[in-house]
Formats: sequence, structure tokens, C-alpha cells
Amino acid sequence: MGGSSPATEADTKLVILREAAALFATRGYDAVSVREIVEASGVTKPALYYHFGSKEGVARAMVEYFLQAATEMRTRVFAQAGAVRELLELYTGEMLELAQQHRNTLAFAFSLWFGRSSLKELIRHAEEYDTCAVRDWTARLGELGMSQHAAQAAVRAYWALLMQELMKVVQCPRFEGCARTLATDMATLVLHGAAAFNEESDV
Repeated sequence: MGGSSPATEADTKLVILREAAALFATRGYDAVSVREIVEASGVTKPALYYHFGSKEGVARAMVEYFLQAATEMRTRVFAQAGAVRELLELYTGEMLELAQQHRNTLAFAFSLWFGRSSLKELIRHAEEYDTCAVRDWTARLGELGMSQHAAQAAVRAYWALLMQELMKVVQCPRFEGCARTLATDMATLVLHGAAAFNEESDV
């Protein structure tokens, strides 16, 4: 029987996603053609259409691949960390490492949020994912002893700090920073703010 093995098909999909991410990150989704993606990937158009259906299908799969990796990482860190500081520090380090591995995908995602794109549905999907992630974070901080108000304030502050660092990764390909020091500093800032928020709420 003919056809590619599952491993070969999986490899083909990853190659297409990797090359498309690089093209989308540097030139923007709307400016890149299917022909350019298949040429960069070394595959045929039928192969791309077989795996993803369309250029939009490639973009959606690319984002889904990253979000799945982020979800798996968050689940692992949530289960591993037994205290708020440990959770913040572990997640920051893991997220920065994940961002390095998927820098082009993140660059593409940020271009959707902050620029113009025809992928409105994909933007909404990413926003819904962020909303779910924030809800999970707030619940987990509550399980670790924070009040709901303090947890919500902590998550808002942490998310803003984290997005700033992720954008640095995107803007500076060689940016590595010091993940351990950065994670510690971010945890200190967030916890200090949450404590102050609690004090104000108690007044």
C-alpha cells in the first residue's frame, strides 16, 4: 500500500507550520501566498491542502499548536507548584523558554492583535483562550490561599508583565535575558501588589 507513514506525515505538518510561521512573522499573513509556503517547506500544494485545507487552516493550526503546548505547560506547572511564588517563578521561566521555541508563531500572533489582518475569527479564538487562561490562573491562586480580589489583581499585573517580556522575545531574536532572575523579580512585584491590594480591601 502507498502513502506516507504517520511519522512522515507528522514531520511534514511540522515543517509546513515552521516555514509558514517564519513567513507570517516577517511579512504578515495577508502578504504570504500558499505557493511561497510550499516552496519554503519543500512540499506540494496538494500536501498542504491535505493537511490543513487552506492557508487559513495553516494559520489556525499554527496557533493551536502553540496554545496546546502552553496549556500542557500550564497544567504541569499548576500541578507542580505548591505556593504562589513558586507558581509564578516556574511559569515565567517555562513560558519564556516556550516563547523562544515558538518565537515566529508569537510574532505572528502579536501581529494579529496589534495590526490589521483578515483572520478575525482566529483573533477572537486567541482572546477566548486568554480569558480561559486568566480564569484558570485566578482559580489556582485562590486554591493557594489568595482572596478572589487579590488573585484577580495579581493575575492582571502578572499578565501585563509577562506580555511585555514575551514581546521582547519576539522583537529581539537573540534576547534570552536571565529567566531565573526575571521570574523572581516578577513574582516579587506581583506578590507585593497583591499584598497591598489586600491591605486596601481590608480598610
